[in-house]
Amino acid sequence: MSKNQLEEATKKAAREEKERIARIAERQKLYNNLEFDESGKPDEVVLEKVVLDFDPESKEPLIQVDRGLVKKLKPHQANGIKFMWDACFESVKRIKKDRGSGCILAHCMGLGKTLQVVSLTHTLLTHSDLTTVNRVLVVCPLSTVLNWVNEFKMWLKHSETDYEVDVYELSRYKQNSERAFQLQQWLQHGGVCVLGYEMFRNLSADNSKKFKKKMLKNFQEALVDPGPDLVVCDEGHLLKNEKTSLSQSMNRVRTRRRIVLTGTPLQNNLKEYYCMVQFVKPNLLGKYNEYLNRFVNPITNGQYTDSTEHDIRIMKRRSHVLHKMLDGAVQRRDYGVLAPFLPPKHEYVLFITLTEVQIKLYQFYLDNYSRRPLPGKSSGFLFPDFQSLQRIWTHPLVLKYNSERYEIMQQKKREREEEEDSEGSLIDFIDDDSTPEESTTDESSEDLSDASDDSRKKSKKKKSQKKKGKESKMTTRRGTRANPVELDDDEANNEVVEIKAENPTEWWIKLVTDDELEDMRNSHKLVLLFDILRQCEAIGDKLLVFSQSLYSLDLIEHFLGKVDEATQEGRIDEKLAGHVGSWSPGIDYFRLDGSTSCENRSIWCKNFNREDNPRARLFLISTRAGGLGINLVAANRVVIFDVSWNPSHDVQSIFRVYRFGQKKPCYIYRFLAMGTMEEKIYERQVTKQAISKRVIDEQQIDRHYAENDLAELYKFEARPPVPRPLPPLPKDRLFAEMLKEHEAQIYKYHEHDSLLENKEEETLSEEERKAAWEDFENEKNRPPPAPFPTAWPMHNGMVPGLLAQQQQQLAYAALAAMLRKDMPNINDNTIRDMLPHIYNSNPALMQKISDIYKFAPPGGMMNPALMNPVMNAGESILL
Repeated sequence: MSKNQLEEATKKAAREEKERIARIAERQKLYNNLEFDESGKPDEVVLEKVVLDFDPESKEPLIQVDRGLVKKLKPHQANGIKFMWDACFESVKRIKKDRGSGCILAHCMGLGKTLQVVSLTHTLLTHSDLTTVNRVLVVCPLSTVLNWVNEFKMWLKHSETDYEVDVYELSRYKQNSERAFQLQQWLQHGGVCVLGYEMFRNLSADNSKKFKKKMLKNFQEALVDPGPDLVVCDEGHLLKNEKTSLSQSMNRVRTRRRIVLTGTPLQNNLKEYYCMVQFVKPNLLGKYNEYLNRFVNPITNGQYTDSTEHDIRIMKRRSHVLHKMLDGAVQRRDYGVLAPFLPPKHEYVLFITLTEVQIKLYQFYLDNYSRRPLPGKSSGFLFPDFQSLQRIWTHPLVLKYNSERYEIMQQKKREREEEEDSEGSLIDFIDDDSTPEESTTDESSEDLSDASDDSRKKSKKKKSQKKKGKESKMTTRRGTRANPVELDDDEANNEVVEIKAENPTEWWIKLVTDDELEDMRNSHKLVLLFDILRQCEAIGDKLLVFSQSLYSLDLIEHFLGKVDEATQEGRIDEKLAGHVGSWSPGIDYFRLDGSTSCENRSIWCKNFNREDNPRARLFLISTRAGGLGINLVAANRVVIFDVSWNPSHDVQSIFRVYRFGQKKPCYIYRFLAMGTMEEKIYERQVTKQAISKRVIDEQQIDRHYAENDLAELYKFEARPPVPRPLPPLPKDRLFAEMLKEHEAQIYKYHEHDSLLENKEEETLSEEERKAAWEDFENEKNRPPPAPFPTAWPMHNGMVPGLLAQQQQQLAYAALAAMLRKDMPNINDNTIRDMLPHIYNSNPALMQKISDIYKFAPPGGMMNPALMNPVMNAGESILL
């Protein structure tokens, strides 16, 4: 795109950011102790002071962090505080001149982002005469609100100053009038306010009809305009879509001083990354289409094993340019910073085989039920198929759980319809002239979501709110081929029995017996989990188990109960693989999901972390509900029972144990159902994480996997090749024993971090970095290619100007055809980017290609025998 096409705001934002970074660099020269060495050994690191601003002439500090807090900081945390100050405020002098801007503190989980914000906030408030900051707003997930309040209390007690920071927390107040009062107190007297995202969205709405005019005005003043002087968004990757009401609400806040905290800044793709940057540095990356063409497409195209050398070269260059552009707005620290302070971490990916029962069920579903849209829909089969297949590779009993839940939902639907029918009959009886309105009910989905969120909590709230009437005299029964309905004499005489159609989720019922449903051995994942539990108990290690499926957590609890029951009765059950042990909920293990209250979450975590409580040795956690805001360093082993579509969910799970406070080596086991859709999802995870590393850490990651299409997800490799490869000896002794004992269940493994090692040999040289910027600037400055005509005129009698123009267009078309032939996977955006560069860099070649025009037939180049139609350049080049 030419500069003329760029928005003026984009150019201004880029210019201002460049000038700001230059000013900071100059100040670093004046006062060279503003950066802290992060490479020293833990026992060698002693911080004496953290100065944020100083007098240029006397070099005396103007603003510095409280010495009591400094004693608690690690070097990377001191640098993080300095980074946030530079990005949002820069200096006392600049505070008086402009409104400031924002930044993203992208430190991985466990690096103490909360302490950094607490220290910065305390510093700003204690120097409010210079910083003009009186109010700080922290917006976070509801599950972490109390944690933020506790962190402020815990760290600020180490402060050496007498200044007391007031912390306002609104979740305890249920009435909007109480909330309005608290916000007015905060607005007038200052301090810190901690709000959940959902409450912020509701209270900051400027058109809400729920509030009276005065209350609405109070909420707007406190939260939006003038609002806070600084806003901090914890888990800021939740702002990944600027079209959501949450993102729109946050963007309405008047202050430009915005800090986003995230341990996983690249949640799903580069497009979502744009939204976070746009929130803290509006227009820095340009309009979305500019960002798409300049960065997203070239970086993504060079990410796969089948990418061409040209794609890979462009990808590396654009990754470098994007990384450097955001250097002043994003500070990334990965868990490499943790390494000197923590014991080692080993992360293993286990490729686990399916049992014969699972193979039979999986193949049957693929052959008979997969790729079928839901009732009433013409598309959308992938997610329901994934859920059904996930139940199979987890354990066949999960299929039964889903069918039972379906039946409960159907019964509720029938009861609701009967109530509506009864109400209609009553209306008819009272007024026989009335015409009853037709009522429609939504089709129930055949496939029921078992995702690990608070869906069950919501479903409880959605239970019929009408008063239940007398029980219906009609008995509804479900008949299946396996269980036909039989009526006894009393039923036949006294009741009308409605025989319902088969439950569509019971497709599996003739393929598996009841004994097989209750046999732990019909899931190798379950067998391995219980073996890890047994060995952890023997050596005194505690274990976390994460799953994105509530059904999976139900399954594990079910077999824990059966093991406990067998142990109490003093018997060994073969169907439980011989496992014994005491497993009482709330004593031996805990479960945390979306229905867990904040209070119970806090109490259970404290009990689990107690060193004098070895009996509490297992925590079952839903990935989405428990992946944020909890600290469980008493555990040092983690099982990720199933792979999430979103890699950040799994990463967040790991950092519940691998964080400051951990005293033991950490071992993470990722369970993969080998040959299934789950393995393909994991492959995509690695690709996403590689993109994240390239842009944010600027590391060169192996391009591990080719770009898979939909068919690849459904490819099923039932039985792995034989013989099984001899696995390398792992550093984890427990896992080594498992490999010996479970050769048939664990086909292979690898260490996960090895996939994401930095490839030093691929790092760009200084000359290549310079070329990357030249290429980027040339693209911005070069004029756009002439648009392709929608129809090609005859060349006979064409005026010279049009003739030259058509020659150039023909050359572009021929070049595009050549590129497609050499690089079948290339996309239209990349072609459009490459064409002007090739055209301008090799005039001799282009002349030869242009000569093709001379041999065009009288019918013109629209002859289908020569080429396909060429669309306008504004759309895409299709050949």
